[in-house]
Amino acid sequence: MLIKEYIFSKQIRLITEMSLILSILLFLFSHSALSDPAHILWEIEIPSGFDSCIWGVDLTDDGGAICVGEIGSEDDEITSLFLIRINPDGSIPWEKTTGWGLATSGQDVIQVSGGFVVCGSIFSGTVYDGFVAKFDNFGNSLWCREINNINNDVLYDISQTADGGFIAAGFTESTGAGGKDFWLVRMDSGGYLEWTRTFGTSASEAAYSVAALEDGGFALGGGSAGNFYIVITDSTGAGLNAYSFDNGGHETAKCLIESSEGGFFLTGITMQPGNYQSDIWLVRLDASGNLIWSIIIDGDDNDSAWDAVEPETGGFVVLANTMSSGRDSYDAILYRLDHLGNIIWEMNAGNNFWNTGSGLAINPQGHLLFGGRTWTEESGCFVPWIVYTSPEDLLNW
Repeated sequence: MLIKEYIFSKQIRLITEMSLILSILLFLFSHSALSDPAHILWEIEIPSGFDSCIWGVDLTDDGGAICVGEIGSEDDEITSLFLIRINPDGSIPWEKTTGWGLATSGQDVIQVSGGFVVCGSIFSGTVYDGFVAKFDNFGNSLWCREINNINNDVLYDISQTADGGFIAAGFTESTGAGGKDFWLVRMDSGGYLEWTRTFGTSASEAAYSVAALEDGGFALGGGSAGNFYIVITDSTGAGLNAYSFDNGGHETAKCLIESSEGGFFLTGITMQPGNYQSDIWLVRLDASGNLIWSIIIDGDDNDSAWDAVEPETGGFVVLANTMSSGRDSYDAILYRLDHLGNIIWEMNAGNNFWNTGSGLAINPQGHLLFGGRTWTEESGCFVPWIVYTSPEDLLNW
């Protein structure tokens, strides 16, 4: 498998090879006259008593949502999987807490025929194992497939394949080139394992995102040796190409999506050597892994991008977390980009304490929903937090 490496110079902050000056002018104009952002229709804080979080979200066919994460306990190492169903008006018909082993964490969730499918990790007391589980439309467990290996293995992201099966990605320490490696897991519609693949180098790799591609193959995004790292496979999981993107510091891609216009969009984190401040890094690639443009959102404090979606109107919406608001704590923030990477609008969310977003989804009507965690004085801890916005296409930009 061919690995292509791209190294960025310090001068490269916004890249469009044939129209750099025009893009900068558009970028400055968009910041001087930002459109009004989408507005929050409702948000939910779920009292838990112990540090808890939403990690993955999906918008459902009825206009509601399904969210997954973990609920803490008196013992910091013991968590339970938390699954919550939300109606379109923000009311909660049910929430479920369940788990296997000593600790269970749900990392991502998707709606499927007959219910919902979750991936994550189960801690047995010695190592973490990846798992995929299905729940019915009322949150009752139908099956759980735990992949037992000799060392730590975690699944962070899951998608459904064209044949009704599933593809999940994370990292494994049990097999591969050594240390952590990208881990790709293929299951049939019943959750039975078809195959697993590992991708890596002598460095440490972890995949945080996976996409089932239009051509039947798969794409994984994550980090390797402090760089954005992307692997493209065919439908059998055989590696075709790998791409490494180095901004000169420590970088990790948290999200990869296949664009309807072709190619890929990645979001993540970059941190320069000797500088413990993280910045948001957004990268747009063509289908062959060649750079189209790259943006660093360089704030005054720590910032990071966690997830992204592509609206039907084009461009991208990015879910990030920022400390650059000057409050010495995090806010979740949404950035709306056009297809060239220019910021159209941005919207902060959160209370006066600590608020972070982890998972983002969009429905065909343009409503955005993200989940994460927020600190509340009432609970004295981090509690699950879910935010739902107006349709972004109301902006008519």
